[in-house]
Amino acid sequence: MKTAVLFDFDGTLMNTEAAILASYRHLFRRYRLEADFSQEKQLQVIGPALIEIMPLFFPEQDAEKLVREYIAYQKKYARRRIRPYPYARELLAFLHAESIPTGIISTRLSDSIESLLTEHRLRPFVDIVIGHDQVVHDKPDPEGILKAKRETGCDRVLYLGDSPADILAGKAARAYTIAVLSNPKKEAVVLDAHPDAAVYTLQEAEAILRKELKR
Repeated sequence: MKTAVLFDFDGTLMNTEAAILASYRHLFRRYRLEADFSQEKQLQVIGPALIEIMPLFFPEQDAEKLVREYIAYQKKYARRRIRPYPYARELLAFLHAESIPTGIISTRLSDSIESLLTEHRLRPFVDIVIGHDQVVHDKPDPEGILKAKRETGCDRVLYLGDSPADILAGKAARAYTIAVLSNPKKEAVVLDAHPDAAVYTLQEAEAILRKELKR
Protein backbone atom coordinates (compact mmCIF):
# COMPACT_ATOMS: atom_id res chain seq x y z
CA MET A 1 0.00 0.00 0.00
CA LYS A 2 1.43 3.35 -1.07
CA THR A 3 1.03 6.11 1.53
CA ALA A 4 1.36 9.90 1.20
CA VAL A 5 2.10 12.27 4.06
CA LEU A 6 0.32 15.59 3.65
CA PHE A 7 0.62 18.74 5.74
CA ASP A 8 -1.24 21.93 6.40
CA PHE A 9 1.15 24.89 6.08
CA ASP A 10 0.43 27.77 8.48
CA GLY A 11 0.67 26.61 12.06
CA THR A 12 1.83 23.13 11.08
CA LEU A 13 5.07 23.34 9.09
CA MET A 14 5.56 27.09 9.17
CA ASN A 15 5.17 29.47 12.09
CA THR A 16 3.32 32.30 10.38
CA GLU A 17 1.09 33.49 13.23
CA ALA A 18 3.02 36.69 14.02
CA ALA A 19 3.04 37.69 10.34
CA ILE A 20 -0.67 36.93 9.91
CA LEU A 21 -1.67 38.93 13.00
CA ALA A 22 0.55 41.86 12.03
CA SER A 23 -1.00 41.94 8.54
CA TYR A 24 -4.56 41.87 9.84
CA ARG A 25 -3.70 44.46 12.50
CA HIS A 26 -2.58 46.76 9.69
CA LEU A 27 -6.01 46.43 8.06
CA PHE A 28 -7.81 47.09 11.33
CA ARG A 29 -5.74 50.23 11.84
CA ARG A 30 -6.68 51.48 8.38
CA TYR A 31 -10.33 50.48 8.10
CA ARG A 32 -11.57 50.03 11.67
CA LEU A 33 -9.84 50.46 15.02
CA GLU A 34 -6.86 48.44 16.13
CA ALA A 35 -8.68 47.83 19.43
CA ASP A 36 -11.39 46.00 17.45
CA PHE A 37 -8.90 43.24 16.66
CA SER A 38 -9.80 41.29 19.78
CA GLN A 39 -8.33 38.01 21.00
CA GLU A 40 -11.40 36.25 19.65
CA LYS A 41 -10.89 37.73 16.18
CA GLN A 42 -7.19 36.90 16.30
CA LEU A 43 -8.07 33.25 16.75
CA GLN A 44 -10.63 33.45 13.93
CA VAL A 45 -8.12 34.63 11.33
CA ILE A 46 -5.69 31.75 11.82
CA GLY A 47 -6.65 29.15 9.25
CA PRO A 48 -9.41 30.36 6.92
CA ALA A 49 -8.69 31.78 3.48
CA LEU A 50 -8.25 35.55 3.31
CA ILE A 51 -11.21 36.00 0.98
CA GLU A 52 -13.47 34.35 3.55
CA ILE A 53 -12.38 36.55 6.44
CA MET A 54 -12.41 39.98 4.78
CA PRO A 55 -16.21 40.28 4.32
CA LEU A 56 -16.75 39.22 7.94
CA PHE A 57 -14.56 41.92 9.45
CA PHE A 58 -14.70 44.60 6.75
CA PRO A 59 -18.16 44.30 5.16
CA GLU A 60 -18.07 47.82 3.72
CA GLN A 61 -14.79 47.29 1.89
CA ASP A 62 -13.87 45.49 -1.33
CA ALA A 63 -12.73 42.07 -0.12
CA GLU A 64 -10.43 41.39 -3.07
CA LYS A 65 -8.76 44.78 -2.66
CA LEU A 66 -8.15 44.04 1.02
CA VAL A 67 -6.64 40.65 0.16
CA ARG A 68 -4.19 42.37 -2.17
CA GLU A 69 -3.33 44.96 0.48
CA TYR A 70 -2.85 42.25 3.12
CA ILE A 71 -0.52 40.28 0.84
CA ALA A 72 1.49 43.38 -0.09
CA TYR A 73 1.87 44.39 3.56
CA GLN A 74 2.94 40.92 4.62
CA LYS A 75 5.53 40.67 1.86
CA LYS A 76 7.00 44.09 2.66
CA TYR A 77 6.82 44.28 6.44
CA ALA A 78 5.91 40.96 8.09
CA ARG A 79 7.51 38.22 6.00
CA ARG A 80 10.70 38.31 8.08
CA ARG A 81 8.68 37.00 11.03
CA ILE A 82 7.91 33.72 9.26
CA ARG A 83 10.00 30.71 10.22
CA PRO A 84 9.70 26.92 9.83
CA TYR A 85 8.79 25.18 13.05
CA PRO A 86 11.62 23.30 14.77
CA TYR A 87 12.27 19.94 13.11
CA ALA A 88 10.24 20.79 9.98
CA ARG A 89 13.30 20.40 7.75
CA GLU A 90 14.39 17.16 9.42
CA LEU A 91 10.93 15.63 9.15
CA LEU A 92 10.54 16.50 5.47
CA ALA A 93 14.07 15.31 4.74
CA PHE A 94 13.35 11.98 6.43
CA LEU A 95 10.21 11.45 4.34
CA HIS A 96 12.05 12.44 1.16
CA ALA A 97 14.90 10.03 1.94
CA GLU A 98 12.35 7.24 2.41
CA SER A 99 10.69 8.10 -0.95
CA ILE A 100 7.39 8.89 0.79
CA PRO A 101 5.23 11.23 -1.34
CA THR A 102 4.66 14.52 0.49
CA GLY A 103 2.39 17.47 -0.06
CA ILE A 104 0.93 20.64 1.40
CA ILE A 105 -2.80 21.38 1.45
CA SER A 106 -3.45 24.93 2.60
CA THR A 107 -5.85 27.85 2.46
CA ARG A 108 -2.83 30.07 1.71
CA LEU A 109 -2.37 30.94 -1.98
CA SER A 110 -0.11 28.44 -3.70
CA ASP A 111 2.42 30.99 -4.99
CA SER A 112 2.94 32.23 -1.42
CA ILE A 113 3.51 28.67 -0.21
CA GLU A 114 5.95 27.98 -3.05
CA SER A 115 7.85 31.20 -2.35
CA LEU A 116 8.18 30.52 1.38
CA LEU A 117 9.22 26.90 0.82
CA THR A 118 11.91 28.07 -1.59
CA GLU A 119 13.07 30.87 0.69
CA HIS A 120 13.51 28.47 3.60
CA ARG A 121 15.04 25.72 1.40
CA LEU A 122 12.24 23.24 1.95
CA ARG A 123 10.87 23.02 -1.60
CA PRO A 124 13.02 20.04 -2.70
CA PHE A 125 11.41 17.90 0.00
CA VAL A 126 7.79 18.59 -1.05
CA ASP A 127 6.22 16.81 -4.02
CA ILE A 128 2.93 18.67 -4.37
CA VAL A 129 1.51 22.02 -3.25
CA ILE A 130 -2.23 22.68 -3.31
CA GLY A 131 -3.28 26.14 -2.18
CA HIS A 132 -6.57 28.01 -1.95
CA ASP A 133 -6.45 28.92 -5.63
CA GLN A 134 -6.25 25.28 -6.73
CA VAL A 135 -9.49 24.03 -5.19
CA VAL A 136 -13.15 24.96 -5.40
CA HIS A 137 -13.84 24.14 -1.76
CA ASP A 138 -11.42 24.88 1.09
CA LYS A 139 -11.06 22.77 4.22
CA PRO A 140 -12.99 21.32 6.02
CA ASP A 141 -13.98 20.02 2.58
CA PRO A 142 -11.62 17.14 1.67
CA GLU A 143 -11.17 18.29 -1.96
CA GLY A 144 -7.51 19.31 -1.60
CA ILE A 145 -6.49 16.16 0.24
CA LEU A 146 -8.28 13.92 -2.24
CA LYS A 147 -6.69 15.80 -5.14
CA ALA A 148 -3.22 15.26 -3.66
CA LYS A 149 -4.02 11.60 -3.04
CA ARG A 150 -4.92 11.16 -6.72
CA GLU A 151 -1.95 13.11 -8.03
CA THR A 152 0.54 11.18 -5.89
CA GLY A 153 -1.09 7.89 -6.84
CA CYS A 154 -1.41 6.84 -3.22
CA ASP A 155 -3.87 4.47 -1.56
CA ARG A 156 -3.60 5.99 1.91
CA VAL A 157 -2.99 9.44 3.40
CA LEU A 158 -1.57 10.63 6.70
CA TYR A 159 -2.56 14.27 7.23
CA LEU A 160 -1.12 16.72 9.76
CA GLY A 161 -2.82 20.00 10.65
CA ASP A 162 -3.32 22.47 13.46
CA SER A 163 -7.01 23.39 13.15
CA PRO A 164 -10.40 21.71 13.48
CA ALA A 165 -10.91 22.26 9.73
CA ASP A 166 -7.73 20.28 9.03
CA ILE A 167 -8.86 17.35 11.15
CA LEU A 168 -12.38 17.35 9.70
CA ALA A 169 -11.02 17.52 6.14
CA GLY A 170 -8.68 14.63 6.86
CA LYS A 171 -11.47 12.53 8.32
CA ALA A 172 -13.72 13.27 5.36
CA ALA A 173 -10.91 12.07 3.08
CA ARG A 174 -10.52 8.91 5.21
CA ALA A 175 -6.99 9.95 6.15
CA TYR A 176 -5.19 9.20 9.39
CA THR A 177 -5.21 12.59 11.11
CA ILE A 178 -2.51 14.02 13.36
CA ALA A 179 -3.25 17.26 15.20
CA VAL A 180 -0.25 19.54 15.64
CA LEU A 181 -1.01 21.53 18.80
CA SER A 182 1.15 24.53 17.99
CA ASN A 183 -1.21 27.11 19.53
CA PRO A 184 -2.31 26.52 23.15
CA LYS A 185 -5.35 28.77 22.65
CA LYS A 186 -6.67 26.44 19.94
CA GLU A 187 -5.81 23.15 21.61
CA ALA A 188 -9.27 22.37 23.04
CA VAL A 189 -11.18 23.03 19.81
CA VAL A 190 -8.68 21.02 17.76
CA LEU A 191 -8.95 18.05 20.10
CA ASP A 192 -12.75 18.35 19.97
CA ALA A 193 -12.46 17.38 16.28
CA HIS A 194 -11.15 13.98 17.47
CA PRO A 195 -7.87 13.52 15.58
CA ASP A 196 -6.40 10.03 15.46
CA ALA A 197 -3.31 11.36 17.24
CA ALA A 198 -2.05 14.65 18.66
CA VAL A 199 1.45 16.05 19.11
CA TYR A 200 3.06 19.24 20.33
CA THR A 201 6.14 19.05 18.13
CA LEU A 202 7.07 17.77 14.69
CA GLN A 203 9.67 15.54 16.29
CA GLU A 204 6.84 13.78 18.12
CA ALA A 205 4.99 13.57 14.81
CA GLU A 206 7.90 11.71 13.20
CA ALA A 207 7.59 8.87 15.71
CA ILE A 208 3.90 8.45 14.86
CA LEU A 209 4.56 8.66 11.13
CA ARG A 210 7.27 6.00 11.31
CA LYS A 211 4.84 3.67 13.03
CA GLU A 212 1.96 4.37 10.63
CA LEU A 213 4.14 4.07 7.53
CA LYS A 214 4.94 0.48 8.50
CA ARG A 215 1.27 -0.53 8.37
